[in-house]
Amino acid sequence: MKLKLTPTQNLCVGFLESGFEIVQMEEQFFFVKGDKRQKVLPKTLEALVNRGALKYTSQGDYELSDEFVEHRKKMRSPVHRKHTRH
Repeated sequence: MKLKLTPTQNLCVGFLESGFEIVQMEEQFFFVKGDKRQKVLPKTLEALVNRGALKYTSQGDYELSDEFVEHRKKMRSPVHRKHTRH
C-alpha cells in the first residue's frame, strides 16, 4: 500500500493514532478525547476511507484500517528509513 495523504488527512490519522475517537453530533463529526474536541469534515473522512486509511465498521464507527496500521508500522521502522532516500 502506497498512500499519499494531504496534510489535513495526515493530521486526522494522527488524531486517531493518539487515541481520539470520531463522534457524530447531528450532521457534524468531531475527534473527541476526554474534554478535547476537534471538528472534522465528512468529505475528509470519506477521502480517508477511499484511500484505504479508514474503514467504516458494522457498528457505524470509523477506525484506522488494519492495512493502514501495518503500512504505518513499516514506514516508521528503522530498516525502512535506512533505505529511503530524500
